[in-house]
Amino acid sequence: MNPRRPRPGRRARSGFTILEVLVVVAILVALVAVVGATLSNVLALEQRRLARDLALTYERLHDEAILRNVTFRVTYHLDEGYYEVAVGDPDTLIFDDPDAREQAEEDQKEKLERYSEEEAAAAAASEVRFETVTTFETRRIELPSGTAFGGVYTPQYDDIVRPTGSADPEDFAVVHSYLFPSGFSEPTVVQIVEIDDPEEGFTVVVEPLSGRVRLLPTVVDQHDAFEESPPSPPDLP
Repeated sequence: MNPRRPRPGRRARSGFTILEVLVVVAILVALVAVVGATLSNVLALEQRRLARDLALTYERLHDEAILRNVTFRVTYHLDEGYYEVAVGDPDTLIFDDPDAREQAEEDQKEKLERYSEEEAAAAAASEVRFETVTTFETRRIELPSGTAFGGVYTPQYDDIVRPTGSADPEDFAVVHSYLFPSGFSEPTVVQIVEIDDPEEGFTVVVEPLSGRVRLLPTVVDQHDAFEESPPSPPDLP
């Protein structure tokens, strides 16, 4: 039996035509665009949720500080991507300018260097005046994936403090923000941004005295955030 042969005038077809390849590429590009837009929207929603929850936390802490006669401290771990709330002594004082804070930290460092390891540990333990709040749903609030702190500002620092990007834990940036039983809230600006685009995100602004909290849909610094009500530190004794 003779093998079957192609009919004259017809050629066996193999592969794709240029038009078919272009159609496939166009479909893939469209799919990538749709998926990218969806992921971007999800990230924006996560950022907004976190910023809203932080704003609500400040409002709640402002009221509880007055009712319970305690001081709350919100600590931001900028390089590690989380914040936590602690409660402490109602008579807690804060530094009213960066120079005072830096001098106190330097004095404390020199003091501890003169101690042995046991003495230094005992001295540090005796000065701890805050305890992590356990009445909240979680002790530590992590930033969602793809989100970072663009920076945090309080009057204790010269300028807004940003993540260092260092791999050394000793260099990690940490910022404290306080709320007092008198009803005074330390002026605070918190930027929550996209890791790949630090210009996109939200800003939480805690105003002094009133404790009013504003959620801004853009990333702003402390100068713009307090344009209407410039921050002023409390009068400390």
